[in-house]
Amino acid sequence: MSGYETPETVWISTPPDRIRAGPEDHRVYTRDPLLEKEPYEYPYLPPFVGEVFPPAEASYDGHFDQIPLGSRQFLAAHAFASVGRVLDIWESYIGRPIVWHFAETYERLEIIPRIDWDDAQSGYGFLELGQDRGPDERNYPFALNFDVIAHEIGHAILFSLIEVPVNGLNQGDYAPFHEASADLISLLSFLHFDSGLDRLLRHCSGNLLILNELNRIAELVGDRQVRLASNARRMSEVTGEVHDRSRPFTGAVFDTIVDSYHARLVAEGLADEKLLEIDIKNISGVAMERISSFTERAFRARPFLFKSALSRARDDVALALSQAWLRLDADDLTFEQAALAVAYAGDRIDPMLATAFEDNFRWREII
Repeated sequence: MSGYETPETVWISTPPDRIRAGPEDHRVYTRDPLLEKEPYEYPYLPPFVGEVFPPAEASYDGHFDQIPLGSRQFLAAHAFASVGRVLDIWESYIGRPIVWHFAETYERLEIIPRIDWDDAQSGYGFLELGQDRGPDERNYPFALNFDVIAHEIGHAILFSLIEVPVNGLNQGDYAPFHEASADLISLLSFLHFDSGLDRLLRHCSGNLLILNELNRIAELVGDRQVRLASNARRMSEVTGEVHDRSRPFTGAVFDTIVDSYHARLVAEGLADEKLLEIDIKNISGVAMERISSFTERAFRARPFLFKSALSRARDDVALALSQAWLRLDADDLTFEQAALAVAYAGDRIDPMLATAFEDNFRWREII
């Protein structure tokens, strides 16, 4: 779930012989250091061999839902379950198991669910989660923030699929593309929670363009977020900083999700055809009010059909992205090549989806 809430992923229902105390399984294990540790940095890498807090343990029926919410064990179980959920989602789109890019050295990913650090990172064999200092001066563990976990595991998934350029991470558009794609993995993963979909659509009355839990990437406490997916940045307007340079690509894909969602609303008779005439890339306050008027009344009458339209848009876009990643070459990766690969994959799903991708990438000056 977006923000600091507890998504359904923590209620692990896999048979107990597959998820052991920790939790750990064949892909992932958790270690919660008893004493403070420094973030991993080469050459200091997993495994962590120091003293650890007692592991999270399943009850007699194999579930972890008896763990107290405020405990260290809950942080471990929540982080473990969130990682597993993201992997399951994207393996289903990719069509095969994800093999860790560090598999030649480490068989499994190590999760450190809490360290005294204001950041989070995934790296060679590990995921480390710090904490956010809220406006109320309290610390909020990133281990409870599904968006942050999904973004970091997104990097690990991309490294597994696209690998690393021979000349390093700073070659071409590789690093900003990684940031954009990890943001999109987080955003699209959030849309796989039924309760999240329900709450998202209810809060925005079907209008995805207003500030909401979907377009606020890595939502933090106090109405803050790391980045906005619904941005209006073009390539000529960004700097060379990797996160800033990632924004146009993220925005183009977010706009395509909305375009696909709007097209399905109109096709299902849930919104006026005039909805498709509004240019969402350069939207005015008046146009925003028109979109709300097109969606609000119909959403109140048929919320489940809105949810279905968004789910189908989610799946089409996620499938196009995942299939495009398999076609990219790390040593020759540019935003233009990535955009063309995404549009090509989209065309195989639905020609209208490809048209939306091309229009949005072109407006962002990517192609």
